[in-house]
Amino acid sequence: MEGVTPVGSEGNKAGESPPSDTSGRTGTEEERKVREAGQMRPGGQVVVFPSKTAGSSSSSSSYVPPPPPTPQQITAGRRRFVKLLVGVGALLSLAPYVPWGTFLSNSVSAGKGYVRQQATVNKDTFVKFELIRLPTELGGDAKDATAFVAFSKVCVHLWCSPNYNPDQPTNPNENGYKPNQSKHEQYECPCHGSIYKVPQGLAIDGPASFQAPPTNAIPMLTLSTDSNGFLMVEKPVWDVNHNGVLGYGRYVQQ
Repeated sequence: MEGVTPVGSEGNKAGESPPSDTSGRTGTEEERKVREAGQMRPGGQVVVFPSKTAGSSSSSSSYVPPPPPTPQQITAGRRRFVKLLVGVGALLSLAPYVPWGTFLSNSVSAGKGYVRQQATVNKDTFVKFELIRLPTELGGDAKDATAFVAFSKVCVHLWCSPNYNPDQPTNPNENGYKPNQSKHEQYECPCHGSIYKVPQGLAIDGPASFQAPPTNAIPMLTLSTDSNGFLMVEKPVWDVNHNGVLGYGRYVQQ
């Protein structure tokens, strides 16, 4: 009909978009004002309503930073940190009393004795002992069996063959004198550096010294002298409380 303008369902002309405000946003005047001014929520956070631009159906929200921590939260965090320090300190104070050697020992028990699991073994090593005359300061000038010790040739760490190192720079009349050399006079393993103190046979350095008793002392023979002064070997008792177990160790009376 002439003079009549057709309108759509929204009261607009046919084919035209809905009216928009000057900012390019659609919706009622009240929604536009709320979007522009924002809405205040408890805690001081401002939430801005998403807006739609002309010709777009997607929406996006503005980033709202988190509120700063309260004094109560800061105090609680400090308390947790102090508790953590106390716990770590307690663990460190107990560390010296943990028998770490039980985790480092390579020996295992089987039946009545002790054995070491190994693919190949030089069996001759297990019947060899090294007879050592002690240094003078340890009684090596005595005329009886106390001047000697006899240690097993099987290291209690990984079964290498230790040797007595007599090197000493102090007495030119004694075995092992080497001027300007460091003092040894100990039973030393050449493989991994385990050092056994003479005459006790207790490991004082190297990996064997970290093993728990009785796996930190090398087995040894009991010596004596007869009426004629000849050096004798007493019948050994192969357990950890006497002469020891070859390749495993023995207890040392401190």
